[in-house]
Amino acid sequence: MQSFAHEMLREIYEQPEALRHTLALYLAGKGLKPDVAGLLAGWPNPEGEILIAASGSSRHSGLYAEILLEDVCGLAVDVEYASEYSSRGGLNLRHPSFLVLSQSGETSDTLAALSEACRRGQKTPAITNAAASTIAHQADVSMPPAAGVEKAIPASKSFICQLAVLYMLALYVGARLGRMDTAALTAHVEELKALPDKIEVQLDGWGGRWPTEHLLPIPEVVPLQLFSYFMALEHGVDVDRPRNLSKAVVEKASMV
Repeated sequence: MQSFAHEMLREIYEQPEALRHTLALYLAGKGLKPDVAGLLAGWPNPEGEILIAASGSSRHSGLYAEILLEDVCGLAVDVEYASEYSSRGGLNLRHPSFLVLSQSGETSDTLAALSEACRRGQKTPAITNAAASTIAHQADVSMPPAAGVEKAIPASKSFICQLAVLYMLALYVGARLGRMDTAALTAHVEELKALPDKIEVQLDGWGGRWPTEHLLPIPEVVPLQLFSYFMALEHGVDVDRPRNLSKAVVEKASMV
């Protein structure tokens, strides 16, 4: 078994297998599992607008989802800091569909945003790596990745698996809205299923054929993670605990 000097490096190298487990939750053969479609019935609403609330690295996932849902599905998407959504109050006369993102499922401002959306009567899907978390339980629909436990504070495998779930969400919505035919959906799914092997090639060295435009950001994250890891070492930073806090404490302190 390969050994690693830090949890962060180990979790970077665990990403191909974490992706395989995540894809297995939502894909069946050459398409998406029917039970996923059943959970998301009625989402997004007919107005075709989506509001994504998130914080930290999950907000970066939200910005990726914005491009996907607009380009692939033809929807109008806004990404807001969760803290701003929950504290702003008032009515949104456009009544956008709502989506929350959180790696831990316990991020305080994202949890507050989810509670506010529920109070307004909105159907609330949530994508969080912790299937037993507070956010997963309070959301109407929980779509957890299967990244497994992430001990290092910097998000690596939880982040990349979150991107994959968002990609599958976009495929589901795009197919349901008639934005792609069966052949196009199958092509997207096959490319997505090949992604773990491509990332393994990246981790072993450069090479291989890169994915197409909308899937490209997922493998592009990996060399950036490695660059950040080695730069942190160069500057004497504790890569696993850059703020000397546990992951849970970071989540509770997210509004400080």
